[in-house]
Amino acid sequence: MITKELLVDLDLDKLDPEKWIDFPDYGFRQYFLWQNPDTGGSVALLDFAEGARVPVKHTHASNQFMYCIEGEYEYTDSNLVLRPGSFYMNPKDHPHGPTLARKRSLLIEMYDGPHYYEKPVYHTEKTVGTLGLDKLK
Repeated sequence: MITKELLVDLDLDKLDPEKWIDFPDYGFRQYFLWQNPDTGGSVALLDFAEGARVPVKHTHASNQFMYCIEGEYEYTDSNLVLRPGSFYMNPKDHPHGPTLARKRSLLIEMYDGPHYYEKPVYHTEKTVGTLGLDKLK
C-alpha cells in the first residue's frame, strides 16, 4: 500500500547531516521536514544556539506557526518568549522580530504558503525557503 503520509523521527542524530542549512553568522540551522512546491508551504526544524538571533524585524508572505520543543526563544520587540510546549502564530504580513535564543532552542516552524515576498538580509538563495509572488494569487 502506498501512502502520502510522512513520519519523521526528530532524533537529531538520525537526521541526514547533509540536509541541515546553516546560518553561521546568526547561530542557527534549519532542516526542512516537508515542503510543498505547489503552495510554498513547509515544515522545518530550527536549532538555535544560545545567543543566536534573527537580527531584524520582518514580515512573511504567509501565516507562520512555531512550536517550541526545548529552550527559550524570545521575540524581543513584543517580549513574547517561547518555552517548551509553547505554540506561536504570526499572521501573514505582520511585522515581528528581532529574535534572540535566550537558551539553546529547538523549534518546529510551519508556513501555510511561501515564506517571503523578497529575500531578507539574513538569508541566502540557499536558505530562504520559498519566495512566492507567483504563489500568492
